[in-house]
Amino acid sequence: MIRGSSNYRTENRWIKVRYIQMALMFLMMGISYAIRTILSVAIVAMTDPEASKNADVLTFDWKNTGVVLSSFYWSYAALQFFAGHIGIAFGPRWILTIAMFVNALASLMIPTAATYWDYSGVVVCRLIQGVAQGFIIPLTHSMLGKWAPTEERSWLNTSVYSGCSIGTILSMPITGYLSSSWWGWPSSFYFFGILGLVWCVLWLLLGADSPATHRSISMSERVYIEQSLGQDNLKDVKIPWKAIITSLPYWAIIAGAIGEAWGSTFLITEIPTYISKVTDIDIEKNGLFSSAPYIVAAIFTLLYGPLADYLILKGYTSRKTCRRLFHAAGAFIPSLALVWLAYEETPVGIAILLIVAITLNGAMFCGHNVNHIDISPRFSGVLFGISNGIGQTLAIFAPLLVDFIVLDETDKALWRTMFIIAAVIYAGTAAFFIVYLSADRQWWDSAEGKNNTEAQIEDNPKLI
Repeated sequence: MIRGSSNYRTENRWIKVRYIQMALMFLMMGISYAIRTILSVAIVAMTDPEASKNADVLTFDWKNTGVVLSSFYWSYAALQFFAGHIGIAFGPRWILTIAMFVNALASLMIPTAATYWDYSGVVVCRLIQGVAQGFIIPLTHSMLGKWAPTEERSWLNTSVYSGCSIGTILSMPITGYLSSSWWGWPSSFYFFGILGLVWCVLWLLLGADSPATHRSISMSERVYIEQSLGQDNLKDVKIPWKAIITSLPYWAIIAGAIGEAWGSTFLITEIPTYISKVTDIDIEKNGLFSSAPYIVAAIFTLLYGPLADYLILKGYTSRKTCRRLFHAAGAFIPSLALVWLAYEETPVGIAILLIVAITLNGAMFCGHNVNHIDISPRFSGVLFGISNGIGQTLAIFAPLLVDFIVLDETDKALWRTMFIIAAVIYAGTAAFFIVYLSADRQWWDSAEGKNNTEAQIEDNPKLI
C-alpha cells in the first residue's frame, strides 16, 4: 500500500510524468544512436581526399575500415552483461548521465585522436563509446520496466526505441552534409557530441529512477503505474540467476536478439560503404540515401506499438500471438528483402529494398524487444543486458566478416554473400523465438515466487 506524502502532488496533470521520462529516453536513444552511426558515413570522407570542399581537411589511407567500424562493438557487447545488475545496485539515473557524458566526450575527442594517433586513436575512442553505450539500452529497459504500465507497454517501448531510427535519420545526412562542407568530417563529431552534453543537463533536471523517487509526480499517477506493474507489494529480492539461465522463453528472446543485432549492425555499418563503392553515389548524397530507409522506419515504428497494444487490449490476439506476428514481420520479410537486394542492380530498387528491410525490422520492438518486460518487468534490464550482450558480441563479426569476404569493395558478387548470410541469420533466429517464446510473467519474477498464471492475475486482472 502506498502512503501519501506532502512531497507528491495529488492533482491530475495534463502532461504525465511517465511521458516526460519516455521523451527523455527517446532523446537519449536518438543521440546515442546518432553518435554511434556518425563514423559509418564519416569514414567515407575520412578516407577520400576529394570529399570535402576544404582541401586542408585531413584524410587517411586506411585499408582496415571494417576493423575501425567494428571496434565500437568490441567493448559495447562486453558490458551489456553487467549493466542491468549495476543499474539495480546504483539506480539508472546517474549511471545513464555518466554514460552519455563519456559517450559525448569521446565523440568530441575523435578528430584529435585521429590527427595524432591515426586509426588507433579512433579505435580507442570508439572502444570508450562502446563501454559507455553498453549501459544505455539495458538501463532503458530497466526504466521501462518501472515506468511503462502494462496497458501502454508496447507503444511506450516502441516510442522510446524509435529514437534509434530518428538518431540514424539525423546523423547520416547531417554527417554527409558536414563532411562535404568546408568544415569537413570533424564537425559532425563535434555537433553530436555537444548534443549529448545538453541531454545530460536535461536528464539531471527532469529524470528519475522510478515513480517512487520522482519529486513531482502526482500520487494518482504513481499508484496507477505501480499497481499496473504489481510493484506495490514487491520487496527487494536477489536476482534469480539459475531460473533465468534455465528459462527456455528467455533463450528464445536471446535468439531473437542475436538475429536483430546482426542484421541492424550489418545495415548500419556497411550500407554507406556498399552504396559508395557499388553505386558510385557521392558522400553528400550517400548520407541522405542511407538515411532514407530510417525516415520511413521511424514513422512505422511509432505505429507498431499502438497497433500491438490495440490488438491485445481489444482481444483480437493474445499477447503471445501478437509478439509472434510482429517479430515474424520484422525478421522474415527483411530477410527476403536482403536476398533480393543481393541481386538488385538499380539505385531505385536498392532504395526500396532497404526501406522494406529497415522499416519492417522495427516491428521486432513489439516482438523479442518488449518480451523482456512481458516475462520479467522487475529484471527486464538485467535480461536485456545479457541478451543484447550476446547479440552484440556475435554482431561484432558482421563488419569483420565483410573485411574477410569482400576483398574488393566494388565487387557486387562478394557483397551478395554477406547479404545472404544476414538473411539466413535473421530468419533462423526468428523461427526459434517464435516457437519457444512466452508472453507470461515468469514465476521467478514475483517476490512471492508464485507460478506465472497466479502472479499475472493478481498483478493485472485485465490480462485474463
